[in-house]
Amino acid sequence: MRKFNGNLSLMPLADLIQLLDHSKRSGTLILNYHNQQKKFYFQDGKIIFIWSNCEREHFGYFLKDQANISQDVLDKAFTDSESLGLPFIGYLLSEKVFLREQLEDILRKAAEVVLANAFKWDTGIFEFIDDLPRFVMNSPIRLDSIHVLLESERHFDEDSPDNQVNSGKVLDEIRDQIKEGHFELPPIPDVMMQLAEKINDPAISIDEIVECITDQILVSKILRICNSPYYGHRGAFFSLKAAVVFIGLKSLMSIVTVHAMSNFSPRNAKEIKNVLQHCLVCGMIARQITKAMGGNYELAFICGLLHDIGKTILIDMLSDYMLLPEERERLIEENHSEVGYLLAEKWNFGSDIMDVIRYHHSPDKAKENVNLAEVINLSNAMADLNSQPEEITDMTFTSLELSQISINDLLEQVDRLDEEAGAIVGIA
Repeated sequence: MRKFNGNLSLMPLADLIQLLDHSKRSGTLILNYHNQQKKFYFQDGKIIFIWSNCEREHFGYFLKDQANISQDVLDKAFTDSESLGLPFIGYLLSEKVFLREQLEDILRKAAEVVLANAFKWDTGIFEFIDDLPRFVMNSPIRLDSIHVLLESERHFDEDSPDNQVNSGKVLDEIRDQIKEGHFELPPIPDVMMQLAEKINDPAISIDEIVECITDQILVSKILRICNSPYYGHRGAFFSLKAAVVFIGLKSLMSIVTVHAMSNFSPRNAKEIKNVLQHCLVCGMIARQITKAMGGNYELAFICGLLHDIGKTILIDMLSDYMLLPEERERLIEENHSEVGYLLAEKWNFGSDIMDVIRYHHSPDKAKENVNLAEVINLSNAMADLNSQPEEITDMTFTSLELSQISINDLLEQVDRLDEEAGAIVGIA
């Protein structure tokens, strides 16, 4: 059985119908939006039957509406046609329950209504399977798909004169896709795969790890980060090997990850670089906070660097939708933590990193790594150039004691950190 599927925002329904008509395809077109589902059955590009779980769209509703016939008669006709292996419409004609002209008119009206209502969705998921159930196969009535399409569009235009996209529906659909996992996460980049394989080999040497970092832009970024005064090393690194030894292999992987994500979506390069710049600032602040508290400051740097990785995925994903800027921003803010967690899970990040990515805006929900999630929550707020000192000092935590941290001193460094991070991310 062959099939293809996609998003109606990318492949409009009208284009789908025309494709099936012109290619004379036989099979079932299934449309889904939230809990609504519609099916159009095609044979040689012609519509032979429709089905819907939406109110007043079931074919039986149209049969009862257009003729004086009971549900019991329809149920019996369907059962009998199924037992005889006949198409339902063919059975209705053979038993003279309806005249051919009457039945063709009812099917056409039903198809037009169901299709016109599908146009109101604005978005949705479609799937076409080149398979037909027995109760519709070889139906004696076949509708001209293009004619049904044109009439449906006319009905839709009459009912929706403004014909404006309901962006709220788009937001709902994307949330559902994220919740149900119905979207593609990018595969792990080659350089990350190579590094991960080498790092996990206990017999591998630092020289062999360094040898697989051949991207000169990546090398420049690693050296620039290590040589940043905010990373806390006295003196300058000129050797990649020395830099890798200093930052450690986990930090190296996080820097490589961020570098890979900066090239993930060329059409949104500037916006993604802004996110990564913020992440680098957050990582540097988190490192300083944790070092002052005697914690694992390298892990804090990694988590800060990766905490908003979900935003890069959503920025790319939302490019396929026509959304108002404020709605697009709201969707990213509400869902980037969960998307980042899904990506971290797919890329086999550690549980501590996954926890922080998922709960950096709500550290109280983290079952483990609460302290680390709170550090990133604080660092994230401080990395926001619009944050005010009083907003930071008013934040409350369960495992952090703000009196141990020089909040004002760190805030005074944020502008310089941001400038340094922008130079690092902007290396090309």
